[in-house]
Amino acid sequence: MKVIEAKRLSLWEEAALKLSDLTEDDGYLIASGGKFRICLPLHLKDDLAKCLGLRVSILRTDTVYRLRILGEQS
Repeated sequence: MKVIEAKRLSLWEEAALKLSDLTEDDGYLIASGGKFRICLPLHLKDDLAKCLGLRVSILRTDTVYRLRILGEQS
């Protein structure tokens, strides 16, 4: 998988997905779920690894990425 195939969130953009896989590609973290692939900084790997199999929402702010768990079926 190439990074260009993954969506990079714009400032204040939020993405929600059921997190099924995390991979590293060219210095980035690729979070996959369903038809979605999101390109994220590698430092989020440990936090997101705890959420595999869950629906999560990831918000990119002007300073950090914010993560919230939506639950397994929301």
